[in-house]
Amino acid sequence: MSYYPLLNAPGCKGWVGLYNFPPNNWEVKSCGSQFINITWISNGIWKTKNIDVLPDGAYREITTADISQIIPRNTLALISLTRRVPPEESVLLPQLEVRQTTIPAWRATLGVTSESAKTSYQGELDPFPPQGTLLTFGPFLQYGLNVKNYIILINLEKSAIERKVELEIFDADKCSLKGKFIVSSNAVNVIPLDDLKFNPSDLPVFICRSMAAIPLYFSSAMNGSYLSLEHTHPPGSLVVHGRRWEAQKLLKNYWLKKLS
Repeated sequence: MSYYPLLNAPGCKGWVGLYNFPPNNWEVKSCGSQFINITWISNGIWKTKNIDVLPDGAYREITTADISQIIPRNTLALISLTRRVPPEESVLLPQLEVRQTTIPAWRATLGVTSESAKTSYQGELDPFPPQGTLLTFGPFLQYGLNVKNYIILINLEKSAIERKVELEIFDADKCSLKGKFIVSSNAVNVIPLDDLKFNPSDLPVFICRSMAAIPLYFSSAMNGSYLSLEHTHPPGSLVVHGRRWEAQKLLKNYWLKKLS
């Protein structure tokens, strides 16, 4: 039931590239026309509006400008491609009727663009459990003259509420706390990192003890002339065989306790 979030980053506008054709030729043979929708939170409920129909085999980019007259600024905008239009209002996040594949998963292109550069990655967003946690390491910070670094945390939960939680940032080697920030659920949170004074040899650790999220590392150089957008995988994805989620739990527990 994946959604595709419209990103935002300093000096940039977000966009989502939708594909109405499958990523392989054995799980789904034909898609047919599908509906392009946007979903957002308003007054404690989820609202959805159909904005277009995408023909079979077609590609379409949805930009910040396309939805600027539909939803308020600084509101999480969720794009979806569905076989049926979701309900216009819902207390819980609508369950989407979508085409699905397993290997590879059906994704969209999620990106940001400045006046002179563009960057993106292939991704999707499914709702996290509210009792989730986040542990991620940040080896993607970039250093140099006129380079600015940010972490972007994307959270989505089924309930249409905004929870405020704390993000802690540590130096992994010294186990020293570098900063604390308040972040929100059901939001794209952008946190500046340069004031924390990490050195190129340091390894930042980002911990959120009461919210899960997708972490993206965004760098911008020369006033947006060069952009970089990177993301890490969950710790469990680094385990090749065996019970991956148990390994992830062990890693999380180790670092959450170490950096308590």
